[in-house]
Amino acid sequence: SSGINAEYGGAIALSSMTHVLRSLTPNARGIFKLLATFQQESGPDFQGITFQDFYMKCREKFLVNSDATLRTQLTEFKDHMLIKTRNVDGSEALYIPVEPKILQQFLESEF
Repeated sequence: SSGINAEYGGAIALSSMTHVLRSLTPNARGIFKLLATFQQESGPDFQGITFQDFYMKCREKFLVNSDATLRTQLTEFKDHMLIKTRNVDGSEALYIPVEPKILQQFLESEF
């Protein structure tokens, strides 16, 4: 399966993403939103962000206090198929497997 968009239209992808996020803690939502914003701002060539880089961004925003906390949260996102990882230049990179326009709608919506 290729994540939330597998065989659904954008509206379903958006609503399922929003639905899952509403069930998570405010911190978890903040972490996801940070990744979504970074991915959106990076443009269509975005391949992903390494765990270490993302961890630093989360630390700067006071969303996590340890890499273990972030790893636990990312595992939960993966279980819900909100994020995926791929190998980029020998490192594991995180990304959200939805089209840019869905991500944009998501970021503009209240969740």
